[in-house]
Amino acid sequence: MRITGIEQQKKNTKRYNIYIDGEYRCSVEEDILQELNLSKDMELNESEFNHTLKIIQYKGALRAALYMLARAPKTEMEIEKYLSDKQHAPKVIKKVLEYLKEIGYINDESYAESYIRSIKDVTGTSRRSIYQKLAAKGVDKEIIQQKLEQAEIDDYASAIGAAKKKMGSLKGSSREKKLKLLNYLYRKGFGIDACKRAAEELIREED
Repeated sequence: MRITGIEQQKKNTKRYNIYIDGEYRCSVEEDILQELNLSKDMELNESEFNHTLKIIQYKGALRAALYMLARAPKTEMEIEKYLSDKQHAPKVIKKVLEYLKEIGYINDESYAESYIRSIKDVTGTSRRSIYQKLAAKGVDKEIIQQKLEQAEIDDYASAIGAAKKKMGSLKGSSREKKLKLLNYLYRKGFGIDACKRAAEELIREED
């Protein structure tokens, strides 16, 4: 097997297409190309080529994952989905995820703890809404529950804050306002008890 061509891509000038015996076989980032010392007319046997291809695929997937993590922390599922959407092979994705977890770049427990800490005091944030958001990101349900318990979120106090912001825009009788508040708070993810207590408290203060 011989590398018969290494051509710079027109749309992405930092990426190159590699041709083996006149046929396109893969593309590679410029620095990875240099790191592997690949050059035109280089001879490779089947085993060497397959090994080189695996390195290219792994390094490409790892680069993509690190780029995403540099922008903001992500869960394991988010990285997996991102790489899958980029059409990286499942085996390569698994290897990248294992490495990133090993070096601590992916840690769903730490992610959940940090996420809860950053959002728990935002007006109108409920335990259920946090739970649902973290579950949608792929965090294990037991981890979410544990971190929520440690955070000691006061759903009633948060519901009161949300209700106060909403009250000014409500029209109608006290009964109508109470019903609207109940619906609003329930949609925000608060439990029925917190919804009732908060709505009754705000209507009582207004009356």
